[in-house]
This record gives sequence, C-alpha cells and structure tokens, in this order.
Amino acid sequence: MALPPGPRLPAIVQTYLFIKHPLWFFDECLRRYGDVFTIEMVAVGKSVHGVRPETIREMFIASPDYLHAGEANSIVQPLIGQNSVALLDEDDHARVRRILKGPLHGEKMRAHGRTIMDATRHAIKDWSAGEHHSMLNVMQDISLEVILRVVFGITERSAMPEAAKNVLSMVTAYTPSLLVIPPMRRDLGPWSPGGRFARRRQVVDDWLLGEIASRRKQPDKRRVDVLSALVLAQEQGEAPLSDKEIRDQIVTLFVAGQDTTSATLTWAMSLLHANRPVLERLLSEIETLGADPDPEQMAALPFLGAVCNEALRAATTVPAAARMPVKRPLRLQGYDIPPGMYVSPNIYLAHHNPAVYPDPWAFKPERFLEREYSPYEFLPFGGGARRCLGMALSYYEMRLVLGTILATLRFAADSPEVAPHHLRGMVLVPADGGMLRVTERRSARPRRPAAASDVTASAVL
Repeated sequence: MALPPGPRLPAIVQTYLFIKHPLWFFDECLRRYGDVFTIEMVAVGKSVHGVRPETIREMFIASPDYLHAGEANSIVQPLIGQNSVALLDEDDHARVRRILKGPLHGEKMRAHGRTIMDATRHAIKDWSAGEHHSMLNVMQDISLEVILRVVFGITERSAMPEAAKNVLSMVTAYTPSLLVIPPMRRDLGPWSPGGRFARRRQVVDDWLLGEIASRRKQPDKRRVDVLSALVLAQEQGEAPLSDKEIRDQIVTLFVAGQDTTSATLTWAMSLLHANRPVLERLLSEIETLGADPDPEQMAALPFLGAVCNEALRAATTVPAAARMPVKRPLRLQGYDIPPGMYVSPNIYLAHHNPAVYPDPWAFKPERFLEREYSPYEFLPFGGGARRCLGMALSYYEMRLVLGTILATLRFAADSPEVAPHHLRGMVLVPADGGMLRVTERRSARPRRPAAASDVTASAVL
C-alpha cells in the first residue's frame, strides 16, 4: 500500500514548521490525517509517525536486527560521535549497552543523593524574596554540576565553571539548522555555524581525552563517577572501550541527560505554579520530611514522583523517537514502510492521547497514583531495547532537585498562563525560560519524629 497520508507541503516548509511550531504541526497532522501519518523534512526525508499504543508497540518490539535506531539517530553523529551507544545497532549496540549498565545502575546512582541535593542548595543559596529567576537557567546550572560530578567525576567546584562552559557551549552550538541541514555543518571558518561548532567540539575533545589518559595512568578504584568506571571497566568477555569510545559515551550521557532533565524540571516548576492546588499538595508532602531530609526519603515521596511523571508527560521535551527498517519493509497498521525510511513513535501525541489520558491538557499528577501506564503509553525515555540508559539518574535527580528547591523557597508566577513551547537545541523548553518570582525563603524546621505509618516503599528508578 501507499504510505500513510500526510502534508503535501514542500519539505523545507515542513522543516520550518517543525522547528518553529513543533506541537502545532503534530496536532494538525493528527487532526487532518489520523493517528498514522507521514511527514517530510530536509535532510531527513520522509518519516511515518504513530500515536496509538498498539502502533508504538509494533515499533518497539520489532527485531533490532532489521529495525535500526542507531542509523535513525545519525543526524546527531557530529555532536555525540560515531561510537556513541545511541548510534550503534545490533551486536555493537548490545556490547556497549552491557558495559554502560554497570556504572549507570539505579543502586549506584543512589550514592550521589547528597551530591544532587548539595548542588541544588548551592545554586539557590543567595536567592532572596522579590527576585525574578529563570528556572531554566538554574536547572541547567544544577544539572551541569550533577553531570560533571556524577558522570565526568569533577570533584573541585573551582574547576566546574570552565568545564561547564565548554561542554554546554558545544551542545548549544549544534543548532536546529545544523541538526537538519547537513551542508550547514561544513567548517567554513570560525564565524560559520559549522566552524563555530567544530572549534567548540575540539576544546571538549582535547579536555576529555586528556582526562581519560590521566585516569588510565593513575587508576583509582575508589572513584564512583561514570568516567572512571568506564576507564576501569573489565566486563567478562567484553573488549574494553577505547579512549574514543569512552569519549563518545560520556558526551552522549551529557547530551541525553543534561538538556532533557533541566528542561523537564523547568516545565515542572512552571506547571506547578500555574496549578496552585497541585503545588499546595506537593508542598504539604515535602514539609513532612523536615528541614534536612534524607535523599532516599525525598525520592520515595509518592506525590513528588507523580508530579515528575506528569511533567514528563505534559511537557514532553523530546517530541518523537526514531527507528529505520534496513533489511525488509516494516508492516505497520496495514502499511509497508520501506527500508531506509524513518518510523517514529510520536511521544508528544502519545502523551496527549485522550483515550489514554482523559483531559490530557490538564496537569493532573494524581493520574500516576491511580493507575500504571504501559511502556507504549508512557515513554518519556523511549522504549524497547533502546530505552535511555540514564533514566535512573534522571528520575532520581528530578525528584531530589524539585523537592530540595520547594523545601527551601516559595515562588509566584507573574502570569497565570504557562509559556508556549520553544525548540532550544534538541529539546522543547518554555519560551520565557520558566521565569518565577521568589516570595519567601523558608526557615529551617526540626524534622518531626517518624511514625511507622510514614514508611514508604522506595521509588522505582
């Protein structure tokens, strides 16, 4: 059969609409063409998007020997490197994923709870009532410090500003135009977009490869950061990662975790302060822990976890994933998708499907306390064999950062409306940067004695 229906607009127009008005574009495609549709973008070509859980399931369970996600992610290869786990397929992908699972296991991430809370408190230590602050800026600062400590292993705060500036400037230099238009990536000098990106990438490469070489010469098994773990990795039967492979995995973890986590936390703060009853319920829950909560107690708060999940659903910072048939057509909802064409679980539309989420435009965290959603209904970290390896760290970080900020400060929004979505780099953020006004700094309160009824099960990471 022919491909699913879709816009007849030129690819360059569809590309513009995706960059400037991504959610409106997807909403219109769904309204006009149904829950399986085809779009076309410059340098990407045609892609088929699916919305319903059964369609997404077909994409996720298809055998990885012929439905490749690595090839489908090739547009980010200049940023994350050709050896990245995100760009590999079949046996190569499985090998690197097995090696990465060790240092990224949820239990190991829990060792960094105090680090995450301390980074949060440090970022807001000088804030006072009456000041306006961009939540996006502070969440990026916090997430940067967490990544630099937990993943890169930088322990001295004095060394962080330069490292953070260099890595973040490389990521932000890979603009949407570079992402979707390959000719723009050419290095035509330091003032060209491609040249600016290439020079910023070289600074990061020189520093990171130097760190890897240093840790190979002086290995320290006491270190718990991901970079050191990969340098020391001796998985049984696995060839060790080369310096270049380690570089690519570390940059991938930064790109996959820093922008998406900070964007989701920004949306969470904006959505909470546009929905006062939800905010008050969350504040009441957080206050039960007292002035200096244990990280595990904070992470286990049920409504806090539900708020984080609802922010992941409602905001959907990355609107679509991608796969590509490479050996034979993929039979999808009655259509045969040919090799070389993208198929995309449309995460944004799946998260706003009224058949799954009644009243999908409302911010209702309680929906995650009332029922569980299948991995084909709720998929903020992708799914199947390609689900994000940094998911445990991201979930843990979101709960601790959000809980710590709201235990310390109170805010108000100047507008009752949540700002529209804006594509920044590769993620969707509030167009106003999540601007909020500080109204109060909370004084320390002694923690009330814990009762037996307060014991809650640890959050599933």
